[in-house]
Amino acid sequence: MRAAMFTGTGDASILRIVDVPPRAPGAGEVRIRVTSAGLNRADANYRAGKYLIRTPGESRSGFEGAGIVDAVGPGTPFTVGDRVGALPSSFDVVTEGAAAESMTVPAAVVVRTPSTIEDRDAGAIWMQYLTAWGALVEIAGVGPGDWVVVPAASSSVGIASIQLCRALGAKVIATTTSAEKVEALHRLDPDAIIDTRAEPYVERVQAITGGAGARVIFDPIYGPIVNDHIKAACREGIVFVYGVLDFTPLTLNAGGMLRKQIRLQGYTLGPMLADPGRRARAVDAVTSHLEQRDFAPVVDAYFPLDAIQDAHRRLESNRQIGKVVVTP
Repeated sequence: MRAAMFTGTGDASILRIVDVPPRAPGAGEVRIRVTSAGLNRADANYRAGKYLIRTPGESRSGFEGAGIVDAVGPGTPFTVGDRVGALPSSFDVVTEGAAAESMTVPAAVVVRTPSTIEDRDAGAIWMQYLTAWGALVEIAGVGPGDWVVVPAASSSVGIASIQLCRALGAKVIATTTSAEKVEALHRLDPDAIIDTRAEPYVERVQAITGGAGARVIFDPIYGPIVNDHIKAACREGIVFVYGVLDFTPLTLNAGGMLRKQIRLQGYTLGPMLADPGRRARAVDAVTSHLEQRDFAPVVDAYFPLDAIQDAHRRLESNRQIGKVVVTP
């Protein structure tokens, strides 16, 4: 069985493909023949030593994967041949990273793949849709008529957020940083698109919303743009920060935040995944939307396992539209 591994930290060149024995599942575990491993910014940050968790020195790669069950341990609800996915960041990436031909994980973090999703796309759904669902539905309660700003809208989470807002009846302002991505985002049909390198972001949001501002801003960038988000938000709006793409130090405009009663909310998917009830409700809801075709994952490119370095480079190029997927 082949798997992507790396030693130490660094750029994509430290990734290599090695032969390792597949692990037989124990009680409460399933082994998955991986058909799809979706790459996320977490994969690159983990490899580079910039993630919330650190590699112990040597590690497999891949926080999200899916495929076909090929072995089960005692006490699991799955059978050989089931199409399933492992929920992101819910298993030991060090020994069972998803960028591999096989992974053995607890059955408790395994879910059935929706019938509308092809095997090669099955590893490209849960991180993005659950991330969007947890913030926009569970916390913000987004609904009809709400204005939602989605920065980095061409990312997989950005695209999932656009689709979710449209399903909920909310109005979406997608932001990006290039004319090429503006053209691609038109195909997703947001209510408005702002190229923040060519247009004044705050002024455009205010004009689009009739001077009211956005109720929710769902930001993976951080850095100084957070102060612009505070200006662009409506009174008592929510500014989520769920990632750090800009490591420039932020001097927060606390006055603007306080005057407008803005809620600045840090957010990760972890707490929802750790709560069985919340997790089950979110998985059921996302599955329903996928099977009704309200949601459809957008894949930028597929890479074979042998091209894992190229897959990571594509992810880090910031040129992709949607998900980068490895197909072992």
